[in-house]
Amino acid sequence: MHRVSMLSGLTGFALSIIAAGTVTYVAQAQVPFGPSDWPQWRGPNRDGISLEQGLAKEWPKDGPRKLWESTAAGVGYSSLAVQRKRIYTMGDLFGVEHVLALDAATGKVLWAVQPEPVARLLIEKVDAEFKSLDRDNNGTIDETEALARFGWDFNRYDRPESGDAKPRAVQRAGAVFGLADKDNDQRLQFEEGAPLFRDRFNALDVSEPDADVAEIAARRSADYLKRLDKDGDKAISRTEARGSSLEQVFNQIDQKVEGTDKGDEKLDGAEIAAFLVKNQPGRDGVVSRAELEEYYAKSQPLGDGRLTREELRGPFGGYRNGMGDGPRSTPTVDGEFLFVEGGNGDVACLRTENGATVWHANLRNDFAGGLPGWGYSESPLVAGNLLIVTPGGPKGTLLALEKATGKAVWQSGLLKDGAHYSSPVLAEIAGVRQVVQFGSASVFGVDLRDGKLLWTYAAPANGTANCCMPIVEDEYVYASSAYGTGGGLTRISGGGESLVAEQVYFDKKLQCHHGGIVKIGDYLYSNAGGTLICMEFKTGKIAWQNRSVGKGSLIAADGMLYVFSEGHEIALVEATPSGYHEHGRFKIAGHGLPSWAHPVIADGKLFLRDQEWLAAYDLRNP
Repeated sequence: MHRVSMLSGLTGFALSIIAAGTVTYVAQAQVPFGPSDWPQWRGPNRDGISLEQGLAKEWPKDGPRKLWESTAAGVGYSSLAVQRKRIYTMGDLFGVEHVLALDAATGKVLWAVQPEPVARLLIEKVDAEFKSLDRDNNGTIDETEALARFGWDFNRYDRPESGDAKPRAVQRAGAVFGLADKDNDQRLQFEEGAPLFRDRFNALDVSEPDADVAEIAARRSADYLKRLDKDGDKAISRTEARGSSLEQVFNQIDQKVEGTDKGDEKLDGAEIAAFLVKNQPGRDGVVSRAELEEYYAKSQPLGDGRLTREELRGPFGGYRNGMGDGPRSTPTVDGEFLFVEGGNGDVACLRTENGATVWHANLRNDFAGGLPGWGYSESPLVAGNLLIVTPGGPKGTLLALEKATGKAVWQSGLLKDGAHYSSPVLAEIAGVRQVVQFGSASVFGVDLRDGKLLWTYAAPANGTANCCMPIVEDEYVYASSAYGTGGGLTRISGGGESLVAEQVYFDKKLQCHHGGIVKIGDYLYSNAGGTLICMEFKTGKIAWQNRSVGKGSLIAADGMLYVFSEGHEIALVEATPSGYHEHGRFKIAGHGLPSWAHPVIADGKLFLRDQEWLAAYDLRNP
């Protein structure tokens, strides 16, 4: 059976751009990847399978030998590309999105850069912000200036300093009280402290030791009514609660009226007191100077409470998201060049030698792209002389750029799916070389020559997040998503410009969230829905399933699966439809977020990344 070649520009073909936007294939010498390389997202053939042989089939009790570890990769979910004993990845360093090159033998950082136009824009932004915020012109953004602009989040960018934490905490608390304590009673009411600390205010208010919880709740409830009950009806309406600490928790306090599922839109004293007893026991609702000093000493012991111009780069230097900041994309290596895509849609070509910028474009500003809800997450696809990326939006879902210049060749204007979180693959189906991608509403194929839409398959798409790369073999395409959707196999038939997608089967058993699928022989393997599943590709029949290490990602090499859970555990499992056969597992320490960066195998090493942490393990037989 012929397997679709996902060439990604590293085999011996190329595209030559000619007049009217048409494309023809010509021979071109390119630096090939070797069996020990992992030059792009999901490996040499973009399918999650390493070409290496002779790797250990059994792990010792504590896992394979760790060769090195580093905490220099930066914050983010990007995986790795590895070629010629160099690692390429992306990460936020002190809040600023960088592309990094590291020595694969030691983990040492060789270079870390921003694309030059992105760096220039950041300098301009920081200059403007600094001028606006430094009201006393002392050359730094002090505690109160930083809190007023960024709230408590500014501490994420306040870099650690040496010295005793206690005097620093006293000084920082004093600065805050000098600004916010309007009545000079050495206590911050919510209305005084919330503009600075925002949703962090309640965390600063510590329960009093040996407190009479009910008495404190009753006292606070009476105080709320005295201050906020403007109409004297002995209750606080939603309008009266605005601007107070009751506003955000109004619905939690407002008890349902009997026989309905709604409250009466008023908070009486008993309701408020009951809520405080349960949710804020022993807290008096104000922040004392001692409480703030203690909080600073414990939670921010090394920050000095000021932002320098360099530190001010952090709040503006990368992609921000409640599910984790930083870039999501994996670089693509193509000979002497590296192609990257940042979380905000910055696409660039860099030189692998030193990170120098060759060209840069932004998917939103230059191609009317629509930023997905969790940021641009795809990894660019090299196809000969083209670079394929997915801006989404009204000008077209898919975009082909000249990889040498960044100039647009075509944009699939008739296809306007929003960009989601999958990465494109190159395939030949029904005699047509095409790009297959998973957008917001469907899996689709477009002609590589001009971006013309060839076919679509909507069944595997969900309305939340389509993350999983399609699996293509001959005329068959399998795609799956999570959130209760599942996956299906479609057969693409027809000829020329008349291709049709006909569903072969659809099943909810294999739901792929972010973790990918590998196809080995006639079977698919994935743990992206929570359970490790082995499923027959052509029929959808489940051969076996096992909890293994849980939901996550996986890759394959030398007949084995490397199953990595978002809970930071990895197992070595046989890639066989005969059943689940595990040959070792180990766990890494977490760094506060799920492990969503996919593992990588290159040069006999297993590379694992979890946020800024990166490590290499020896996979070769002793």
